Amino acid sequence: MKWLLENSRYLSIIGILSLLLGALAALVQGAYKLYRTIETAIHEDPKSDSTLVALFGCLDNFLVATALIVISVSLYELFIGRLEVPDWMLVRNLEELKAKFSYVVIPVMAVKFVQNVLESKNALETLYYGAGVALVIASLTAFNYVSEKEREAEYERHPEEEETRAADLKNNN
Repeated sequence: MKWLLENSRYLSIIGILSLLLGALAALVQGAYKLYRTIETAIHEDPKSDSTLVALFGCLDNFLVATALIVISVSLYELFIGRLEVPDWMLVRNLEELKAKFSYVVIPVMAVKFVQNVLESKNALETLYYGAGVALVIASLTAFNYVSEKEREAEYERHPEEEETRAADLKNNN
C-alpha cells in the first residue's frame, strides 16, 4: 500500500501532458489567428478596430499557452523530478502555483477588457464589464499579497524547514 501511495504522484503525468497538449493547441490557434489577421490587414485598413481586436485575440492565445506551459513544467518539477528550466518557471508548492496562475489570469482579463472596449457599442455595458474585471483582479491581487505574507511569516517561524520536492525523494533513496 505504501508503494502505491508513494508512486501515485506519477498520476500527475496525465495532467502535465494534457496541459502541454492544451498549450500546443493554444499556440497553433494563436498562430493561425495571427496569420489570418495579417492577411486581413493587408487587404483592409490596418488601423481598423477589427484588426486590433483580432491582434488582442492572438495575444490572448499566446498568454494562455504560456501559462499552460509554466503550470505543466511546475507540476512536473513538484511531482516527478528536476528539469533544466529557468527558476522563474518553477514553484515550491501548490500555493505558489495558484499564485503564478493568477498572475497570468490578470493580463488575460486585461486583454479581454481591451477587446470589449474596442468592440462595445454600449458604454454602460462596458462600465459593468470593467468593474467586474477590476473586482476579480483586485481579489486575485489581495489573494497573492496575503499568500506571500503568510509564506514569509511561516518561513520566519521555521527557517530550518525546507519543502520536499520530487527530486529530493530520489536523492534520499
